[in-house]
Amino acid sequence: MSVFVNYGGPKLDRKQKQLVRSQAMVSFRGKQKQEKNKDATVLTMNQRRLAPAANQTDSSSSTKDSDDMIDQHHQQAEPRSNVDNGGQNAQRPDRPAPNTGRKRHSAALVPSAHPHRDWQQQHRHLLYNINSNGNPYDMRGAPPKSTHMTGVDARTFKDYLGRCGSYSSYLDEAFVLVGFRQPSYFRPDMSKAACIYIGWLLTAGILDAFKGGKEISYPWYEWQAVSELQRFIDGADRRELHEVVYPVVVLGMFEMVRFSPRTITHLAAVERFVKTRGGLGKMPIVMQHLVVMGDTLQSVCLHTPLAFSTLDATPTFHFTTPPGHPFYQQGQFRSSPLLVCDDKRADFSRAAASGIMTASPPGVGKQVVAVLQEAHTIFRRFSGSALASEEEHVDAGTATTAANTVPVDLDSIIDSYNDGRRNDVARLLLETCALAARIMKRTLEDDMLTTPEFESPGNERDVLAVYDNVRFMGLGAWEGLPYVYVWVNLIGFASSKDMRIKSYFMAEVVRCAFSYGCYQMEVFQGVLKNFLILRSAIEARRVTLDLLIDV
Repeated sequence: MSVFVNYGGPKLDRKQKQLVRSQAMVSFRGKQKQEKNKDATVLTMNQRRLAPAANQTDSSSSTKDSDDMIDQHHQQAEPRSNVDNGGQNAQRPDRPAPNTGRKRHSAALVPSAHPHRDWQQQHRHLLYNINSNGNPYDMRGAPPKSTHMTGVDARTFKDYLGRCGSYSSYLDEAFVLVGFRQPSYFRPDMSKAACIYIGWLLTAGILDAFKGGKEISYPWYEWQAVSELQRFIDGADRRELHEVVYPVVVLGMFEMVRFSPRTITHLAAVERFVKTRGGLGKMPIVMQHLVVMGDTLQSVCLHTPLAFSTLDATPTFHFTTPPGHPFYQQGQFRSSPLLVCDDKRADFSRAAASGIMTASPPGVGKQVVAVLQEAHTIFRRFSGSALASEEEHVDAGTATTAANTVPVDLDSIIDSYNDGRRNDVARLLLETCALAARIMKRTLEDDMLTTPEFESPGNERDVLAVYDNVRFMGLGAWEGLPYVYVWVNLIGFASSKDMRIKSYFMAEVVRCAFSYGCYQMEVFQGVLKNFLILRSAIEARRVTLDLLIDV
């Protein structure tokens, strides 16, 4: 079977090309200095001088320091006790003889034929920390001198191991939201160069987006990843379907979090390859979940049509989880304003008994329930629910009565938190939910006849507050509210114009998807699809409004 797509290498812009070329020139000049100093004679003046730490030196000074270490190594290998006159003047092993300094100094005057090469053989384990451009923390530069058995430079491999641990912990933290723990869907492959480089990009991109990095770009590593992937898929006929699909899906996840159009190329290749090899059923269930989830997340991120599932014309307001499913625990609260689970009457009162709400004042929990109910009502009203107005009123009234709440005034709830009490996490959670609900209300109702879109100017201040609150609270505050947390991040993603903020919200949605989302595929997919339907309806109304204005 011929290769289904040509990964000839990513197209770098002018700035990225200059970066790669400049770093390559630095590496070339560093090697020239090494050759120039290769046979130089080094005098060791200080007997107690230690070799510098590998991460505190560059390649231009490594030759001099390495020769010092070689001299000391040979000196220490000599016997410490000198026998004179039948051994009467022998010295203690830990105290060198006073007259041995001249001998040691004279030994240093004899240059080694290849001192740098000798030191490389003796201290090979230190080489991966020495960067050829002098900065051991610059992970975008040219590769160092030593390589791993897979062909990947050793520094990248070592750094990848650390990043895999950090990224796995990052995914595992999300299990606190659902109350159970399973292995995450991140399966790092350490045996292929393509998978190592692609995994490096995924972990670096997601974690940098979570940290709020201004630019998610690694031009040299991107070029290496795509080059290795091309060689990898050239032998696709000899590999299992999931072996070829997995690295391409992971590469698409990296491109997605920075909103690159190359995501479409990668996942289109996945679609074509899966369909030409017999469909999703030919892969393990884990890979099926990865492909379907990646396809849905790509649609959320880049407005692409779904390839492995269908999108209904109207949203699904209620969903009943399958009984006896191992990952749907009894009593777990899985509802959100975008999808109500296991309760046809949209009763959000159980949210008050989840996580941090149990330790908060009773009034805060009741207000959270009222805000979630209000957001769900706004969603149903905009989506044109078939329910009659009376039934809708009874439904909302039942939930309100069950929670003993009063009619919701989102503005007053948000304004009441300007009193400086910013350390009350429960109140911050209430404010964050109220902000997300107000963004929905402003977009779907208040501004529908003027600017029907999430990225309206009126939402800018609210989405910044949501961003600050979510980052400050952390995942622990949302324990027991897994899909409320997904809803907040989806609203923040859709409402923000700042790419740094959008990347953060998207990274959080991806984190939830590949930790507990793939175990609860039906609910997670339902939330994402309802969001897609909602956004499509907003875009359709905006087009209609533009046509009316033109007429």
